[in-house]
Amino acid sequence: MKMKRDIMIFLKGFIIGSSMSVPGVSGGTMAILLGIYDRLISAISNFLKDVKGNFLFLAKFCLGSIVGIGSLAWVIKWLLGAFPLPVSFFFLGAVIGGIPALYKKTKETSIKASSIIYFLLGLIMVVSIGFIPALKFDFSSGTIFTQIIMMLITGIIIAIALVLPGISTSHMLLVLGMYDTMLAAITDFNIVYLGVIGIATLVGVFLTTKPLEWTMKKFPHQTYCMIIGFVLGSTSEIFRDKILPAIPDNGNAIWWITSVILSIAAFILGIMAIMFLSKFSND
Repeated sequence: MKMKRDIMIFLKGFIIGSSMSVPGVSGGTMAILLGIYDRLISAISNFLKDVKGNFLFLAKFCLGSIVGIGSLAWVIKWLLGAFPLPVSFFFLGAVIGGIPALYKKTKETSIKASSIIYFLLGLIMVVSIGFIPALKFDFSSGTIFTQIIMMLITGIIIAIALVLPGISTSHMLLVLGMYDTMLAAITDFNIVYLGVIGIATLVGVFLTTKPLEWTMKKFPHQTYCMIIGFVLGSTSEIFRDKILPAIPDNGNAIWWITSVILSIAAFILGIMAIMFLSKFSND
C-alpha cells in the first residue's frame, strides 16, 4: 500500500513536470486536477511540524517532476508542434474532467449566486493576466543593486505563479521583462543569478502557501470557486496560442474532418485520464 502511494506521488509529480511546457497548463493547475494540491500546500506551509514526513513527500514529488521535465517535456513540445489541435484538446479535456472533483471541495451541494461570483472573479483575473503586454526593459544592464532587486522580485513572482493554479510562469517572466535573462542564465549556468532567484522563489513559496492554506480551510467555498475560475481561465492561453493559430485559412474538407475527429477523441481521452488519476488523491 505504501509503495503504491509512493508511486502515485512520483507519477503525479512526473505528469505535472512534463505538462508545464503546455501553454495555459501551470503546475498548480495540474496539481489541483490530480488531487495533490492541498497536500503540497500543507507540506510546505507546515514543513517544520513534520520535517521527516514532509521532506520525504516533497522529495518524491520533486523527483517525479524533475524526471518529467527532463524526459517527457520535450516530447510534449514536439507533439504540440506536430499535432497542436489534438494535443491541446487533450489538455482541455483534462481541465474539464477535473472540475467535478474541484467543485466537491467547495463543500456546497447546489450552485449559489455567490459561487458564480467567485468563479467569475477567478476567471476574469487569470484571463486578464494573459493579456498583460510584455515589458521591454533590460534589467541585466542596470546597476548591481537594480539587478538584485529584480532577481528577488522575479523569484517571488515565480513562487506565486507556481503556487497559484492557472498562472503561467513564463508569461509572468515576460511581463517583468526577465524571460530572456532567465533563459540566458540557465543556458550559461549562471550560478549566482540562479542562486538568488532560487532563494527568492523558495522564500516566496513559503510566504504564499501559509495564507493560501488558511483561506482554503477557513473559506473553502469561496477559495475553490475562485480556483475553478483560475483553472478554466487558464485554458484561454491554449486557445489563443495553440488552437487558433493551428486552424488554416483555407483548410479542405479532409483536414477538417480528420482534425475534428482526432480533437474530439483527444478531448474525451483527456477527461477520462484526469478522472482516473484524480481517484488516487493524496489529500
